[in-house]
Amino acid sequence: MKNTYVPNSPAWLTGLVNLRGSLVPVIDLGIAFDVKDRIAKEHNVIILSIKNRIIGILVDAIGSIMDINDKELEKPPSTLSKENTKYIAGVKRLENGLLIHLIPENLTGFGIRPRTDVEKRRFTRKETDISAYYCTVGDRDPDAEWQPCRLLDISLGGMKMMMNEHLKMGTGMTVNIQDGKELDGMVVWSRSLDDQAGFYTGVKFNESPDVINEKLHKIMEI
Repeated sequence: MKNTYVPNSPAWLTGLVNLRGSLVPVIDLGIAFDVKDRIAKEHNVIILSIKNRIIGILVDAIGSIMDINDKELEKPPSTLSKENTKYIAGVKRLENGLLIHLIPENLTGFGIRPRTDVEKRRFTRKETDISAYYCTVGDRDPDAEWQPCRLLDISLGGMKMMMNEHLKMGTGMTVNIQDGKELDGMVVWSRSLDDQAGFYTGVKFNESPDVINEKLHKIMEI
């Protein structure tokens, strides 16, 4: 599977792969867990389905497959913080070492940190379910026609919108909201739902949080 790099993504996110039509993020556990002295030159990707979410786990090698009884697992040392143990279900003793049993559900939360008060501020659906216009970066000439779209959610990180066309991941675009207030970003996902007309599209902002915060304040004043 071809791994596509996502610009400005964290180091542990190696990119996205196309798995039977679905975009799947791939997490490098070695980087995520800060594993030292890695010597593997080739890697394997394990695909996990976790609570209706599919992710890929990049590992140095795949060993044996074994059944583990919960009674065989020991709790992590109490001296470790909750932050250090939130991914660990327990530890199993082996003849030649220890086996750390990970919690698959928590692997989907890499990089999620507590949001600041400013980041927690989001438009309500009533405020964001409004008409807006967008155009791709390549169309930003004076005669370019803006295409209508509908904003569903917006924050300092990015926005979710509904549009009539499917844009490829990585497409640069500008969204025009309320009398010329523009937000620049890049498409990071797009999908169509069977029961809805149009495409749901996620856009990550190119600009810094400070710049976006200032623009959002102006939009909220309308």
